[in-house]
Amino acid sequence: MKLKRVVQVGWDHCGKCKGATKRLNLNKYCKRDYAIMAKVLSEIENNDEHTKGWTRFMINVESIYKKSRDSRIRKGTMPMLVPNTDLNCKCPKIKTNRSYLFLGREKDDSPGGIATGSLGVTQRSIVIEWRDEWDQRMRRFRRRARKCK
Repeated sequence: MKLKRVVQVGWDHCGKCKGATKRLNLNKYCKRDYAIMAKVLSEIENNDEHTKGWTRFMINVESIYKKSRDSRIRKGTMPMLVPNTDLNCKCPKIKTNRSYLFLGREKDDSPGGIATGSLGVTQRSIVIEWRDEWDQRMRRFRRRARKCK
């Protein structure tokens, strides 16, 4: 007797967002490869075969608080990829014409992570809607990050 595998579609399979947090501390800052403040300009259709299952957003990077030496992140306009499954669950909840603080890993080796080396936002990334008073806090994290392990 064979059992049918049931695949849930909808809000039931989403669960709690892993990286969705309103609180940021030095430990979380240290564990991420990059920390940027960027404005989401638009959501564009993704026809690339390598990034099937991902949604492409155009962002304007306004401030870079942390990046690795070999990082491709630069100020200005660049693409960002978000898994469709995460967007359907609103993890992260991204709206156009809003500025966000993005913290994540450029090369995400986690299951379902982006393999192209592009800037990708997954459930393990932290995406928080930007507030102007966070600029000082991010600069303080940058100074303290020298003590990161």
